Amino acid sequence: MADHEVNEDKYALGMIHSPGDEEADTGNYDRFQYSLFEKYLHGRVLEVGAGTGRISDLVIREGHFDELVISEPSPYFFGRLEGRFRSVPKTRLVQGEVADIGKTSRGYFDVVFSVHVMEHIEDDRAFVAEQLELLRPGGKLIILVPALQFLYSELDKNIGHFRRYSKSSIRLLFDGTPGRIEKLFYSNFIGVLGSLYFSKFGKVQYQTGETQRQRFFKIYQIFSQYFVPGIQMVERVIPAPVGLNLTVIATRQNDGAGKPA
Repeated sequence: MADHEVNEDKYALGMIHSPGDEEADTGNYDRFQYSLFEKYLHGRVLEVGAGTGRISDLVIREGHFDELVISEPSPYFFGRLEGRFRSVPKTRLVQGEVADIGKTSRGYFDVVFSVHVMEHIEDDRAFVAEQLELLRPGGKLIILVPALQFLYSELDKNIGHFRRYSKSSIRLLFDGTPGRIEKLFYSNFIGVLGSLYFSKFGKVQYQTGETQRQRFFKIYQIFSQYFVPGIQMVERVIPAPVGLNLTVIATRQNDGAGKPA
């Protein structure tokens, strides 16, 4: 894709500076996030906003699904997904937003999930409602988002984040919808300190130059390789009181409005 086309891709705002998978080398962190909800992935599964496909790849490797639909509205990132997953069995690629998928697939999926997507959506309440409509009754909606609004910085803004989340703000999104929150929990407690350093004190902006970019992702790799395994081990035993991320597991009710947990 030409540079001017990438710059006009509103869905890839600020994210084209992210490294490729071979450069990122953040497998431990990807697996940590995936482990928070992997047991729920079965039947017909939809991933919303797959980006470069790092989480998609983990889902495919495990293979605990009857059908996996990988969606992405960005032309830039969809092209990367096609290069990776075009011929994978039981997997289908769809370019479009949730509303586009809803035109043909209401009530179709057993599980709909997204990882670091909803913070990019201005009308996040509509986003939740549209995803719930895609689920069969009893289906699971899984959303992982960045947490703690006091961490919101120029880095968030530059990559298209409208906000970060708290448990109370998540509950408000589900209030009056047919989605009942079953689990709502923080993860990556230590990551809060790293985020404070990068976004508030260090003010690192990896889009501003190659030196900043290399510094940011080098430290990100070190964190993933050396710190994440320990964090994951501890948080399996002691739930994080707060954390860099927030995960919600919700169930689509038969009818009526589900009440948040």
